[in-house]
Amino acid sequence: MGDQSLNPPVWTQCEGGVWTITLNRPRVLNAMTVEMFELLEEAIEQGAREQEAEVVLLRGSGGNFCSGADLSVLSSLRDETQAEQALNTINRFLEALHRMPKPVVALIEGAAVGAGLNLALHADFVVAAEDALLQEPFVQIGLTTDFGGTYLLPRLVGMVQAKRLALLGDKLTGKEAEQIGLIYKAVEASRIEEEVEQLISRLRKIPPKAYAITKHGLQNSLEHDLSHALQWEKEQQPALIVQPEFASLVSARLNKAQG
Repeated sequence: MGDQSLNPPVWTQCEGGVWTITLNRPRVLNAMTVEMFELLEEAIEQGAREQEAEVVLLRGSGGNFCSGADLSVLSSLRDETQAEQALNTINRFLEALHRMPKPVVALIEGAAVGAGLNLALHADFVVAAEDALLQEPFVQIGLTTDFGGTYLLPRLVGMVQAKRLALLGDKLTGKEAEQIGLIYKAVEASRIEEEVEQLISRLRKIPPKAYAITKHGLQNSLEHDLSHALQWEKEQQPALIVQPEFASLVSARLNKAQG
């Protein structure tokens, strides 16, 4: 891949309010190495801190999202110390990504397989090309679903479809993934950049505090009962009502309705 300082395996950029994290090993469909796990942790932490970054975008280079873990990772996981370090890093950055208060969008072209697919599914919104290939092939090589897949799949598509994906390893197109509710939207490959730009534009208009709190509430609802959710809403709503964004947005809506 040449000079890694010029062509890093995880590339970041902040432009127009968007913190873009790009998996950048196109020759191997952006398969992830242990080094990339560490770089992903740094990139996600930096995206959370970066004041100019209003939205986080995950994508891959060279027309693919990610083909999963590189074979070198599987070798390193045979060493107990290396495995502990690598898996701890993975768990840290996945939790940080999942709980990111800012909007997270994943753009899937080409292959999103195994750990690569599950990385994308931690985003709030996944937009895929209709002809993209999505698959959870772990059991087919004698492994279990990882990168949070056992947590995500039943919550996204229900247990029946989760078992289809995780236990049978069925391949899905982007279009099929949208139909079963695995992802937010599938579009023609030629339109995917435009679709993501429009989505990001919408997300940037949402008051960030309201977005972060609502996202947190939705995620917590999966861990608690209705009584807990109602109590949580009771605690949060008054704090949002006194925010200046609420008054200005309501006023704008009223003026629009009256006009």
